[in-house]
Amino acid sequence: MTPIKILVAGIANPHIPGYCRGFANTPDYPWQIVALAESDPGRMAMAQRLLAGKEVKFYADWRTMLDAHPEVEAFQIGSDNKYHFEMFRECIARGKHIYSTKVPTMDPEEGEELLKLTRDYPKTIQVELELHFRPQFRYARELVRSGRLGTIRAIYLSNVSQSPCNYFPNWGDPELSYGKVVPIRPGADYFRGGALTDHPHPFDMIRWITGLEFAEVCAVSAKNQRSRLKVEDHVAITGKLEGGVPFFINPSYSNLEEKVPTRRLLWPKSLECNLKITGDKGYYETDFFDKPMYLVGKDYVSPDRLIVENAPRPVRNQSETLEGSFAACVRGERATPESSLRDGLEAVKVMNAAYDAIYSDETVYLPAGKCKEE
Repeated sequence: MTPIKILVAGIANPHIPGYCRGFANTPDYPWQIVALAESDPGRMAMAQRLLAGKEVKFYADWRTMLDAHPEVEAFQIGSDNKYHFEMFRECIARGKHIYSTKVPTMDPEEGEELLKLTRDYPKTIQVELELHFRPQFRYARELVRSGRLGTIRAIYLSNVSQSPCNYFPNWGDPELSYGKVVPIRPGADYFRGGALTDHPHPFDMIRWITGLEFAEVCAVSAKNQRSRLKVEDHVAITGKLEGGVPFFINPSYSNLEEKVPTRRLLWPKSLECNLKITGDKGYYETDFFDKPMYLVGKDYVSPDRLIVENAPRPVRNQSETLEGSFAACVRGERATPESSLRDGLEAVKVMNAAYDAIYSDETVYLPAGKCKEE
């Protein structure tokens, strides 16, 4: 398998270091990073460390990088969310294949413009919604779509984590994260752009697994658990899907950050994604990480907290990843990407409905159908 060549714009998104490590350390990685652009000196230093020993060029400006490498067909957007739209639009104008980290844009008008610009776009656009490739969620989709669970009666999905703002301070800047400064409710001293913006997976997963659209959304967000944060750190969302199916979604930063000498992804327990589907013929429940969990006592550095054992993740073929899906599309071996621009924007539409419900303290009703200008 020949890896595709790609340009990386920004390492502000916390997922980008993982792609850099994958390219640096995985022999059969599906793409080759030709160049990386980053304006922040600290983040640039991190990128250079991660890619040490690789023939990668580095730039302070992403447009300069594009101009210097017109031969490279693919472009990864890894900047703060605020800049995704302008990067998208520039890459569309230049005819690039585009791989975007989780949020294409949080602005509805920008989203509609992207859909117009890409209606007949001949190149691949993939949005990073990696849970599509997790076997437990693929199995959930099979169970629901085959009818084995019967008529769906209710869905619960939590995507909770520690706050990444401790490790990526830019993630706690409402303008960089949400794209503009909008109070979570009238008169509030914290703003949109936190946990709800960071966690699009529940909204995407429910649509992808069930094939149902969101019909109405209610949401609440009380005073932040972390008073210093300027973005929301917890939200509770309820509502109904098409056909009146009730759902509950928790996309909060509700796992606390522990003061430990060395932080690892899985300890203290940093992230989890729990899905529960109730049908009239059966019930299915799964956790993203599928790790054994237990409580530790007073003699541990993290006393009386729920900790996850560092069990190994399953080894997957590189073709069964978002990177592999994108590369296969670029090479013409796959017709459509696993998670599309429309998937990303549909999730954002519901996320914004939740923000509007919090702000107005009223239920938000979503029109039937899909994003405009599909």
